[in-house]
Amino acid sequence: MEHYDGAPLTHFADVPAMAADRYGEKTAFTSFGQELTYAQLDAKANRVANLLVEQGVEPGDRVGLFIPNTNQFPPAYFGIIRAGAVAVPLNLRMDPNTLGYVVNNSEADIVIASPVLADEAQNLAAATDIGTLLLPGVTDDGVVNYSQALTDQPAEFDRPERDLGDIACQPYTSGTTGKPKGVLLSHENLLSAVEAYTKGGLAVDADDSMVLVLPLFHIFALNAIMSVYLYKGGTMHLQPEPDAENMLTALDEHDVTTMAGVPAMYTMMWQEYRGNEDQYDLSSLRYVNCAAAPLPDNVRRTIEEAWGVPMIEGWGMTETAPAGTIEPSHGVRKAAGCIGPVLETCDIKIVDPDGRETKLSTEQLQPFPDPDLDFEGDETTGEIAIRGPNVFEGYYKRPEKTDAVFDDEGFFYTEDIARVDEDGYLWMVDRADDMIIAGGENIYPAEVEEALYEHPGVAEAGVSGAPHEVKGEAPVAFVVLEEGADVTEAELRRFTLDHVATYAHPRRVFFVDELPRGATQKIQRFKLEEMAEERLGGEPLESGDEL
Repeated sequence: MEHYDGAPLTHFADVPAMAADRYGEKTAFTSFGQELTYAQLDAKANRVANLLVEQGVEPGDRVGLFIPNTNQFPPAYFGIIRAGAVAVPLNLRMDPNTLGYVVNNSEADIVIASPVLADEAQNLAAATDIGTLLLPGVTDDGVVNYSQALTDQPAEFDRPERDLGDIACQPYTSGTTGKPKGVLLSHENLLSAVEAYTKGGLAVDADDSMVLVLPLFHIFALNAIMSVYLYKGGTMHLQPEPDAENMLTALDEHDVTTMAGVPAMYTMMWQEYRGNEDQYDLSSLRYVNCAAAPLPDNVRRTIEEAWGVPMIEGWGMTETAPAGTIEPSHGVRKAAGCIGPVLETCDIKIVDPDGRETKLSTEQLQPFPDPDLDFEGDETTGEIAIRGPNVFEGYYKRPEKTDAVFDDEGFFYTEDIARVDEDGYLWMVDRADDMIIAGGENIYPAEVEEALYEHPGVAEAGVSGAPHEVKGEAPVAFVVLEEGADVTEAELRRFTLDHVATYAHPRRVFFVDELPRGATQKIQRFKLEEMAEERLGGEPLESGDEL
């Protein structure tokens, strides 16, 4: 990383201090009509750090963040890390029991909360081991009036020294396959990811602006967007909820140049835009970024043509802070599902998801892919394993889980399935644990979903496995139809046969009003499985369901 104050940037909380020196009174964030300049962000982060020290926080202590996308979040986040503590962003969309587990597992004795979540925060504190709640506008037993207490703190702070390997942030996994796991991200992990993005695809400068509606408790918004923008001097317009009309209005009114979202957000925005095109001027946009899951190719093409911008996709995980791959904003453009080449700070290998035998390594892709590889066969498809300075230090208090996902060479096994093409670009296939095995055939739900999206009557599609009397399991689909569409189950099932292998077509199609989604709008396949069991009455699919 670049030098700051005469020394290489080695402390993550120095990012806003460097930015304040460079950009001063330039607007860093807006929220609900209020602006926060770079200088104000740095000063407020110092006040937060001073308050935490006054409350007894020491280096290495965990401090929770229970705050939506507002101007309160950035100074609280950097103030925690500047004090030498570990920031624990809390997922606001977790159910109370799971959230309580996360708080207690993290050992966060102090939590900074938002006034718009005052009741939820106090209930959480009452149900967990939280010792002190810092909550604006409230003074009570165990509750400190955060806004008032900050006013008494100085705007300067003598931060403690921390090593690059010390932990700075501890976000948690979603917990869809078990208890959420605390991901230990060091100063080096966070800084390396920012460096990787600024060098490898996220073209951002001080003239850029971003509508940031992806939740800041999620690593993509937290580090790939917020930290990169702060480092480069851009302006972020924070929104706490993904409302299509509000997002489009913000793009128009603020002359926004970039946008980051997930497929469900873009689908919502497109449905609003196509019916009210004259209301929104999106000519300021340079590119938009789609993350978390592949966007159907027809939706991507339609949005790119209508808005006149490229849509950039990439891949990463909480465990990679989240750097991994990204499409370049200029150069070779490919279809939806392409997540670009590997960022230059990372090494990857494609391995067999069962035996972990290496199929393809970074050395075979750089500087040009090995011409002897069979890019049409199974040789270049498998699980992504990644290594680099951005890859996490392990799971908090879960050594057995940590050991299970690393090999002796330091590669982290992601359980994400991808293929590599002849240009060295990766294409996301699916999660290994989402794979459906039907009579020995591997079926990736995302491929079946892509086929369903080709039908003009399908607005959204989600696919999961369901028990089958002969094949063990087989795909079923849940579909949200376009308004006014008249489509039958049989029609959709027959339609998919033109786009996927016979063994991969959905044996049943269920029509629903909405799909179950998590905090980042990813489809929750475990809930689809529960819905399938309910729709099927607990009975397995039968051979007669074949077409």
